[in-house]
Amino acid sequence: MQNLTPYAAAQVANKVFELKGLNASITPQMMYGYARNQRIETVPDSKPVQFVGDAFKEWLDQYVKKIETGETTTRTDFDKLAAEFV
Repeated sequence: MQNLTPYAAAQVANKVFELKGLNASITPQMMYGYARNQRIETVPDSKPVQFVGDAFKEWLDQYVKKIETGETTTRTDFDKLAAEFV
């Protein structure tokens, strides 16, 4: 798999979500945080920082699975949340 920057990773993830019909999105800032925290393996000393393609693919597959099974939510329904406080 091709290595990619956190920005490209966010774009790819969002496209995969769209193609799978998932109501989810990821921001580039989130992916840069994952790179900084090594949540997804990065290419050592890469400038600009890049995720190892295979590591990103593994993370993306797990993330998609969590969304599909309802283990994670990527969006908060603020109308529903606000109704709790009315």
